[in-house]
Amino acid sequence: MENIILVKSVLMFIALWGLGIIFLWFRQRIEIFWKIIATLIFVFYFWFFFEEISTGYREFSSGWYPVTINFLKEFISLTFITLFFFWPLALVLIFYKANDIGAEKLLIFMCILTLILWVLVIIYVFYTKGVDEFLYEHLMKMIPKAKPSTPVK
Repeated sequence: MENIILVKSVLMFIALWGLGIIFLWFRQRIEIFWKIIATLIFVFYFWFFFEEISTGYREFSSGWYPVTINFLKEFISLTFITLFFFWPLALVLIFYKANDIGAEKLLIFMCILTLILWVLVIIYVFYTKGVDEFLYEHLMKMIPKAKPSTPVK
């Protein structure tokens, strides 16, 4: 499992997913059956990635700042790659959407999101060293109680 892109950030993704599951349980008008199914899917992934989650927790405990920066970098990369699959789906949804305003808003959202991600990825690709130096050294000095993480065994 060490070759997939989001292994370093499994803890953050599972934490966000867990928060979403908690919000789901407070949502009215959704049948209890589907809430249970969604929770069981979450539990399965928690069990499946338990080793990566525990490693991520130890790393987060030793230094939250690098883990958070790695999560943001992986999230942007993952979103950029996933847009390759979302664009065709969005275009089909736009075609079949009965509400013209909703279709236009979805198209505008997809265009703006794609352009923002292109800019971020291009900046990072061409200035990797400078961006990493800024994120891991200069910005860390500006944030109180941010420290580099210690290697976790």
